[in-house]
Amino acid sequence: MNDVFDSDPDPLTEEDRHKILNRIHSLLYWLGKFIPEEELLEEERVQLRDVIFNYVTKQKPTEEEVQGALSLANALERKAKQLESELREGDFTKGQAHMLLDEICGLLRAVDDIRHAQDASAQIKAKALMNRVTDERRWLDFVRSVS
Repeated sequence: MNDVFDSDPDPLTEEDRHKILNRIHSLLYWLGKFIPEEELLEEERVQLRDVIFNYVTKQKPTEEEVQGALSLANALERKAKQLESELREGDFTKGQAHMLLDEICGLLRAVDDIRHAQDASAQIKAKALMNRVTDERRWLDFVRSVS
């Protein structure tokens, strides 16, 4: 999605930065944002939009698939936080900042879609969220299995 701001070459002011960071933390951060088609996660290219679609439309995911999806969500959340930190500290044009905002919100939307998928067990989700699954192999295997 190309916003009017995407090509704005003006430097990002602190006021603009504050507005953009607030947008990331608003309740409707995802409004008008798309899950990225593809994302580089820990040196692995993931066809993110397809993976998320395949997972959320699956009627009865296995516990292993749920765990893999939640591991992917954790990896996406870490990347979103890293990008937010870069946005908070870095020198950007307004256009670059808005493009980064789109990416961050798209990643957060993917995380939300995974965690609220219809057949994911609430007990499994809660356990996975509390433990913050660190085994990146699970999400990688999940991505490969649905791609």
